[in-house]
Amino acid sequence: MILLKELRLERGIHQAQVADMCDKTPSAWTKIETGKSPLSMEIFFRVCNGIQVAPSAVLATMERYATLLSQNGWAVISKQLDFSEDLLLKEAQEYYASPGFRAQNSFHRWSFNSVLNGPIYNQDGTVTPNPVFWFALDPTFKGEQLRKITEGGL
Repeated sequence: MILLKELRLERGIHQAQVADMCDKTPSAWTKIETGKSPLSMEIFFRVCNGIQVAPSAVLATMERYATLLSQNGWAVISKQLDFSEDLLLKEAQEYYASPGFRAQNSFHRWSFNSVLNGPIYNQDGTVTPNPVFWFALDPTFKGEQLRKITEGGL
């Protein structure tokens, strides 16, 4: 669900548009996107088709992030969890509510990498994940995002 939300945000698509793509109400789609309702494969394929991305590209990205998360001590579970048990979704919700996320979206980015290209493994051995995953993995980055008031200001 996090990847689908990131793709929606990248493309500037409103939640109501995604809801229409999958014959859901905006409220029903919001519940799916926030992990409060399950995402069926049918809806997954409809959304991917609607935002013009191959489902296999989303699944491949999911596998790369699952590997990164498990390498960093996260348990990656392949079953539907209750929202209260899904720590990654909780971290994502906190990130989307953070001043850093809001500041990032109020300015144009100088460089842009799609969430589908990540995580990026750099030549110096470091890994650059998409910010929502970085927030969950790096306490320093998380603290910066929670304190950030304006772009460039902490």
